Parts: sequence; C-alpha cells; structure tokens
Amino acid sequence: MARPPDPRIRTRLREQAVQYVLAHGLNDLSLRPLARTLKTNARMLMFHFGSREGLMREVLLGIRELGDARIRDWFKRQAASHTLANFLRWYWEQMSAPEAQPLVRLAFELYALALRDPKKYPGVLEDPITYWSKLTRKTSRLSRSDEVMATLLLATTRGLLLDLCATGDRARTRSALKRLARLVESSGQHP
Repeated sequence: MARPPDPRIRTRLREQAVQYVLAHGLNDLSLRPLARTLKTNARMLMFHFGSREGLMREVLLGIRELGDARIRDWFKRQAASHTLANFLRWYWEQMSAPEAQPLVRLAFELYALALRDPKKYPGVLEDPITYWSKLTRKTSRLSRSDEVMATLLLATTRGLLLDLCATGDRARTRSALKRLARLVESSGQHP
C-alpha cells in the first residue's frame, strides 16, 4: 500500500511553487524545470498534487491567500476609515508598486489561460467579481452586495493595471485611479 502524501512536504512545495510562479510566470511552465528548482522531481510533484493543473490550482490558491492576508490586515488597521474610496487608493498603491508587477502579470496570464480553457483554471474568471462584491459590501453603506459597483471597480482597476503593464505610465494610471476614488466618494458609496 502506497503511503499518503506528507502534508508538510506538500505545503513546502506549494509555497516554493507560488514563489517560483510569481518570479517566472506560467509561460511554458513545465514540471521538470520547476521540480529541479524546488529540489524534487516531477514524479513527486504528481504524487503531492495529482497533475500539473492540480499544482496550478494550489499555486492560485496560495497567491489568493497572500492577497487576502494583506487585505484583511488593511481592514484591521483601517477600522475607522475603511471606505471604498480609501480601499481603492490603498489597493492601487499595493498593486501598482514595482514589486507587485510579477503578481499583476501573472494575473493577466492566468486570465488569458482561463479564457481559453476555464475548466483547467477554475475560479480565475468567476472569483474576482465575487470578491469585489464582498469588498463593496464591506466598505460601503450598502446592506447587500452591489454587483454593478463591484463590476465597475473590478473592470476599472483591472484595466488600469493592464494599462500600467502595457505602458509603464505610473503617473497617468495613478491619476486615473485617484479620479475613480473621488467619483466613488462623491457617489455616496461610503459609510
């Protein structure tokens, strides 16, 4: 009888794979070079994750967990002033920072892959709107999620981040985000 995967090894491999993917992206990712970098072999990655897609799902989950932890921390620190406009400003500073660019490029890479084959990348296309709906509810005076506002904010921030990746124009994209935050404030979408 085969022994079950060791959860500690699986966790370590997952964390290392997250860091690898953030640094190198998914383009032409194959298990053998990844396994060499992680000081293991492709067979062991299959043992712990089942398939390349299983490993990618775990990497995506790990990346989401990193982002969620930063957002939860922001909400704890900003308890008195967690308005939607303030969140947008903070989020933009986080995501437009040079050190966040690997994550942003990876997100766009994943969107492209998920558009081609959504079954291999579950949640990539659907989860962002669900997440932004929760954020609008948490940071506004709405008693329920406003999917229209969430869609507007997701599409706008995603578009600005794509523009930043494409042009490198931080000043213009930052000004656009600031204007969006002012529009949100003037719309009354805050406590």
